[in-house]
Amino acid sequence: MAFRHAEDPHITSDNWIHAGVLVLNASYEALTEINAERAVVLLLSGTAETVSDRRPEFPIRSKHVEIALPETIRLTRYVYLEHRVLVHDESRATLPAVLRRDRYRCGYCSGWARTVDHIRPRSRGGPNTWANLIAACGPCNSRKADRTPEEAGMRLLWEPKAPDELAKRQRQIWKDLAAAG
Repeated sequence: MAFRHAEDPHITSDNWIHAGVLVLNASYEALTEINAERAVVLLLSGTAETVSDRRPEFPIRSKHVEIALPETIRLTRYVYLEHRVLVHDESRATLPAVLRRDRYRCGYCSGWARTVDHIRPRSRGGPNTWANLIAACGPCNSRKADRTPEEAGMRLLWEPKAPDELAKRQRQIWKDLAAAG
């Protein structure tokens, strides 16, 4: 996560609302960056406190309140964040996970797949990553053998990618809603 902490002399009454404010958990761990408007709401509701004000100081005024535009705020209560492992195309993949990702369909002929093929063969340094593995049926896997798809005259039907966890959770939500309704 990249956080901007540089002073911004360009803050005006027209654009202060969009200034970035770093949010720390109650334990002072950096969580995210939010816009100043949301930060002010958190401060006024007592959900957060100012750790550091923006320099040069920029006052935010209402009829009854004046506060300095914060650069960093800290939540007053600890927010537990579920540990998530970030998966990307170059992450290590397991063979059963690749079969599930490809729905047991061969990436060369779309037939039923029970094996996994290394697009760049292992003998040539091909890794066990999401981008280099694709489900393959036995005949296609044997035909390709220890060659690249281009060398074997075979075409991939889709580009293998790491699974999208957000899309996976959204599909599960829709599935649960359909079952409930």
